[in-house]
Amino acid sequence: MAKYELNVRDYVRIIRKRRYVIAATFIIVLIGTFFYTSKQPTFYQSSTTVKIEERKTVAGLLTEWIVYSPADVMESETRMIKGYSIMKKAAALLGMINNKSTLNQVNGAIGFLQGSVATERIGQTNMIKITATAATAKGAMDIAEAVANSYIDENLTSKAKQFRQARQFIEDQLAALDTRVKKTEQKLKRYAEQVKSIGLADPIQQKLADLEFELAEMRQRYTDKHPRVIQRKQEIADLEAQLRSFSGKELEYGRMLREVEVNKKLYGMLKEKLEEARITEAQKVSDVSIVDPAVMPGGPISANKKMTALAGIIMGLILGIAFAFIFETLDTSINTIEDVEKVVKLRVLGLVPPIKRVTKKKSNFFAELKEQIFPSPIKPALDDEPIYLIAHYEPSSTSAEAYRNILTNLKLDKNRKTVIVTSSGPREGKSSIVCNLGIIMAQAGLKTCIVGADLRRPTLDKAFGVKREPGLNELATGSATLKEALNNIVDIIVGDMNFDDIRKTPGLDNLWILPSGHLSYNPAEILKSKEITKVIEELKKRFDVIIFDAPPVLPVTDASLLAPQMDAVVLVYEIGRTSREALIRAKIQLESVGAKITGVILNHTQPETEPVSSYPYYHYKYGYTTKGEVEKRHRTAEEKLAQV
Repeated sequence: MAKYELNVRDYVRIIRKRRYVIAATFIIVLIGTFFYTSKQPTFYQSSTTVKIEERKTVAGLLTEWIVYSPADVMESETRMIKGYSIMKKAAALLGMINNKSTLNQVNGAIGFLQGSVATERIGQTNMIKITATAATAKGAMDIAEAVANSYIDENLTSKAKQFRQARQFIEDQLAALDTRVKKTEQKLKRYAEQVKSIGLADPIQQKLADLEFELAEMRQRYTDKHPRVIQRKQEIADLEAQLRSFSGKELEYGRMLREVEVNKKLYGMLKEKLEEARITEAQKVSDVSIVDPAVMPGGPISANKKMTALAGIIMGLILGIAFAFIFETLDTSINTIEDVEKVVKLRVLGLVPPIKRVTKKKSNFFAELKEQIFPSPIKPALDDEPIYLIAHYEPSSTSAEAYRNILTNLKLDKNRKTVIVTSSGPREGKSSIVCNLGIIMAQAGLKTCIVGADLRRPTLDKAFGVKREPGLNELATGSATLKEALNNIVDIIVGDMNFDDIRKTPGLDNLWILPSGHLSYNPAEILKSKEITKVIEELKKRFDVIIFDAPPVLPVTDASLLAPQMDAVVLVYEIGRTSREALIRAKIQLESVGAKITGVILNHTQPETEPVSSYPYYHYKYGYTTKGEVEKRHRTAEEKLAQV
């Protein structure tokens, strides 16, 4: 990956280049998400709403005073519904547990219900929504009903307990008050017998009795620091001050009389409250009522599945893009023209787009993905696909124009005739470039000779359908002459490739093929022999351009032996296949032997790797020669065919 700051164009390029990685990751995550969602059990939900009504009576107020709590009642009730006692009653109603159930069974049933029930207060109202979730519609409805009924029953039990405590409190107060009244009356009777004549101010005594009764009643509701209690105490103190003028016996008798009156009134009041408490306790009216009963749900809940699918889609895209940039980072090849020129310090002579033949078997998505992630290993020569001579069969195509652009950038002249085409590693398309570039040179009117200098894996004979022997090997050993080894248009036409339509691309009569010949056990010895130098000099005399198809630089030394004798050396590099280190080593090795490296040809350059604006060649049909030259070449070809 290029070591410079990425811009928007680079991001788009990487995404387009690694689209198969993104698509594969997206599909895998999406399939996994749908598989996970399909394996999830189906759930149903049913809800019921209960309302809490606060009923206040005298006994209820007394009970509230006894068990006063400052917490939020509605929030407490919402949490209490999922409590242990209510869930235990609901489990019993549903038949999940009974009297014979063990503690583990009871706890398991309660835990299951607590996980299946959700409670929520509706706004600021006094209503609570109970939602039950179960694997079946009826199960959800039954759980919601059981929890609501258990809550109502628990509320009744709790209220009965509160009323019972209030009744017991009143009964205890009555018993104590009754004992105190009896003692006070007996004491008053004995004192009255001793004091025969006692004169008291009846209005003052009556007023004191009333105030003391009110004070005793207030103390049951308020503390001694309450303003009303303090006021009553002050009034009683004032009246008592008025009575101090009386004799001590009169005062004592008055206090005893008032105490008896107060105790009698308190006794009557508590007696009345006791009856009210008994009535309330016997009523068994709950403060909780069902507003909306639970109903059978119409279908399963699917919101979670939709959200899971949406999350899977988003996660698939994110992971796909992340993996795309990871693969791009791990890619050691050179991805742009700027990188090639910057890294190897060589100019790019041209870009050859991928050749898509109609007869070629279309690769599917998974094959393309595998090729991007795990490049195909090097295949033996017998498994290589035949070279497609697109410059001959499709002369107006974008690829053919790319070869013409390369020919222009080579700047061949009488002092630059020999060109060797090689690559850093195998399977980078150098032989295909040699064949098509040779045809383009011949179409341009140059007397061209293509030499098969690859004595290990020759391909020229298969590309043009000519015989492999005699060839370069036989010339080097002296077993054949140059005339016998060269193949011209006649040999191409009658060869295995069936070049039956030579009029489609005139100029093949300027093309000669010198195949590799017999495969040698030691090609390096042949290529560095003096006879090869003589062959090159002879070819220079007879042809305008001689283009050599050489083996890769790094695996074998053949190209390094021929390169110093060439006027120009061209490196072929396939973006995305070979590492930049291999290209740099190939350049260093060629320069170390004195080779004149002209530039680099980028082969199989994908548009997403290096965007290239293609001119619409299909709108035009270019002529490469004049009409007279075309007719002359046709007559020459027909005469040669007649001789055959």
